[in-house]
Amino acid sequence: MNYLIVEDEPALGETLRAYLAKDGQAVLATSLAQANERVAQISPDVIILDLSMPDGDGLTWLAQWRKHLTARVIVLTANDEELTMLKGLRLADDYVVKPVSLRVLKARIAKQLPMTVQQFGAVSLNLATGQVTKNETAVVLTAAEYRLLAYFFANPNQILARDQLLAALWDTREQFVADNTLTVTIKRLREKLEDDPAHTTLIRTVRGMGYFIDG
Repeated sequence: MNYLIVEDEPALGETLRAYLAKDGQAVLATSLAQANERVAQISPDVIILDLSMPDGDGLTWLAQWRKHLTARVIVLTANDEELTMLKGLRLADDYVVKPVSLRVLKARIAKQLPMTVQQFGAVSLNLATGQVTKNETAVVLTAAEYRLLAYFFANPNQILARDQLLAALWDTREQFVADNTLTVTIKRLREKLEDDPAHTTLIRTVRGMGYFIDG
């Protein structure tokens, strides 16, 4: 996921950039001129747009760019005037008034993303194309690894028992599947998707109970 943050307050801009960078690539533009360059450089999926920029008005900039953008645009501003909000909602996909918590902002972003793309941390899964990426880099999975990851993504933050995972992924009634098949598949997934497979942050083990994907 590529994020462009258009924000002229350095501290807030860097806070947003660091937070969103956990889910992909996040780039900060502190002026509209810089935003023009960043749009061309990274082809953003999501733009977080302040309105009061040093070199112009964010909504004027958005009106000029709107027909060229495929990105979801979320206005993030201290301006809570009704007319500005109405104009912003006509041009952008959402309008959020500062201050707002990072978790609420992330939830507002998630509401704008197509359901075909699911994301946990730096790992995303496109259900339409079957593509898996980590930090915007494609990851090649075997069929079994892909089925397992897709099942985890479909059941987020739930502890899934080993028998449940085996039954969902392999037809254990018609063919023998060794219990360590699941262990090996999870190990390989972790090697491909975790920064440090020895200290997992994505696919976690709950001793005596099973596994869950941590979103």
